Amino acid sequence: MNSSLTNFSDEELAIKVLKKNREALGELFRRYHKRFYNLAYRFLGDAYLADDLTSEIFLRIYKYLKSYNVNQKFRPWAYKLATNTCLTFKVKSSRLPLRIGGFAGQAKLKNEDGEEEPLETPDEKVDLVREIERNEVAERVQEALDKLPEKYRLALYLYYFEDLKYEEIAEDLELPLNTVRTHLKRGKEMLKKDLADLI
Repeated sequence: MNSSLTNFSDEELAIKVLKKNREALGELFRRYHKRFYNLAYRFLGDAYLADDLTSEIFLRIYKYLKSYNVNQKFRPWAYKLATNTCLTFKVKSSRLPLRIGGFAGQAKLKNEDGEEEPLETPDEKVDLVREIERNEVAERVQEALDKLPEKYRLALYLYYFEDLKYEEIAEDLELPLNTVRTHLKRGKEMLKKDLADLI
């Protein structure tokens, strides 16, 4: 890691990348790798595919960076491109369900060192019956999420898993704030209806 670049903004780094600065590209990769890997994993539910898709996201960022308006914030532009890459992959690989993983406690995300680690630490004293019931509920929730229109599913992902505020979601997806509120409201309503017997 080039410590001399850590104090630069994303926008400044993007300008440096446009000038063929490889270290700046590496710094952007370091900043966004975990975020984009987790996004890809939530979409695909598969660590290996998420790795591949993360690489594809960064290739596209590099390829299309010349279309980035350096007077605008980098993060919304990059996040929109990352989201579109995930959605495109989903369309081309229709055999893969669009997943928001992690409900059953089986998902793995990458830590700061790039190593996979479980979302939850296994408990040796876990109640097996309760664990089975919990996993069954998790599967139901996942199935309900898979049924949602992609626009609602993505909004819910950003809100619950990325902990983004409404304004940040609107910025990242380039949507009006009221549209984001509507997507979240309708997505929650559809989930609540589908999971009425569990609530």
